[in-house]
Amino acid sequence: GHGKTTLVINIVKGLIQQGYRVMLFNREMSNTEMLKKMVVMDSNSLKYGNIRRNDLSNKDKLEFESISGKLKGDYKNLLMYDGIRNLDDSLREIAKHKPDVIIDDYIQLIDVSNVREGRRFEIEKIMQEYKWICKTENCSAILVSQLNREIEKRLDPRPRMSDYAESGVIEQTAESAMFVFYGHNFDNERYSPFNSELIVSKCRYGRIGTHKI
Repeated sequence: GHGKTTLVINIVKGLIQQGYRVMLFNREMSNTEMLKKMVVMDSNSLKYGNIRRNDLSNKDKLEFESISGKLKGDYKNLLMYDGIRNLDDSLREIAKHKPDVIIDDYIQLIDVSNVREGRRFEIEKIMQEYKWICKTENCSAILVSQLNREIEKRLDPRPRMSDYAESGVIEQTAESAMFVFYGHNFDNERYSPFNSELIVSKCRYGRIGTHKI
């Protein structure tokens, strides 16, 4: 509920506008729902909740159709998948289409076979295979991860490296580690509903820090 998928959509849009070929794996959300979010991002008045409930005026419907048509041309370099469950099939699609950037939302939902018992070993396999495919295909990967629930019990709820679900492997393997913090979820009097923080906790080729957006 911190806005990970919304951040992903913004990243996708920025990459596409720069001319990159992007492959997006929607593990939790369908392609249709992701496209609805993309339409909302390009609109000044449409709201995602209204679109999901089909609560749209005639004017809204016309705007939705207009933006949807525009997106088909703008996002021709975007490949989206919502029906690939396992790691092997995902890697095959990457090797076949050779995108510039892969975005996987999110890795705890990837099914991994032939791995020792335990989710930690599965996450380790996912991280290592992604690192290898990026090296062999000369591409980059942005992997979205779930956090553990301990964060909700702390006085300072800002996420940190140890909050990654199966944290050790992700922490060690990732080149960079970023978190989205939406303080309004924890204290709606102290934090504005229109502000978030991007917390860069690890950056192998840059600087760590917090960016308010």
